[in-house]
This record gives sequence, C-alpha cells and structure tokens, in this order.
Amino acid sequence: MFSVRTLLFASSLIVASVLATPANFKVTRSLPEGDVTCGSTVYTLSEVESAVSGGFDHLDDPIGDDSYPHIYHDYEDLDMYCSGSTWYEYPILKGGTAYSGGDPGADRIVFNPSGTYCAVITHTGASDDDFFACKGD
Repeated sequence: MFSVRTLLFASSLIVASVLATPANFKVTRSLPEGDVTCGSTVYTLSEVESAVSGGFDHLDDPIGDDSYPHIYHDYEDLDMYCSGSTWYEYPILKGGTAYSGGDPGADRIVFNPSGTYCAVITHTGASDDDFFACKGD
C-alpha cells in the first residue's frame, strides 16, 4: 500500500520534471500517421518523406529564388512535431517530385537542422504570407 510519503515524493518528481521542461519544447513525432491534406491537395506519407529528404539535402545548397530551404520563423505559433527552435521550410510537391526551383506552390514541409520532420503547412486560405497547418499533420 502506498504511504503518504511515497505519494508526496512521486508528486514532487512530476512537478520537478514539468518545471524543468524548457518553454520552447515541442512534442516529438517521427512523421504523420497517414495522408496530409493542404487545401484540396492530399500528400501521402511517401511524399512527405521525399520532401523532408529533399529539403535536408539542400541545407548547404539552397535553390530557387527564395533559397529553399530557408528558416521558418513560426510567426503563426503552429504546432511543431519536433524539438528545438530552429526550423526550415521547403516546398512539398505532388508525386514526391523534388523541388528544383521556380514556383514553389503553396505548401511546405518543415523540418529541424537534423532533418527531423516537424510539420506540413500551407499558404492556402491564409492571409498575406501566413501559413496554416495542413489537416492530418
């Protein structure tokens, strides 16, 4: 049977771990569980993986007029499914096609400097140059 002392000790550990968690800590998740929908465009898990890989491959050699991948500032305070506070955005295209410059479209993959998936976001439906999280992300 648990004693009051044991319960107080366990409670103090929980409180201490919550207080020790950095404010910028985000939930870590490897990838979405299935398809992701941005506006009317549906991306498969394979397309998400391809975009993350393509973006990570270009970290040291950005491409296109907007130099993708580039820093994503998360002004919208969207949920990032990775840790850290530095994120990159990179176009995600249908068919797993790698972005090679030109029109990036409205949709982006977000990943951290180690190449970990963080989110799929879109300009579709957003005002100005803002983003929304895609459904299923």
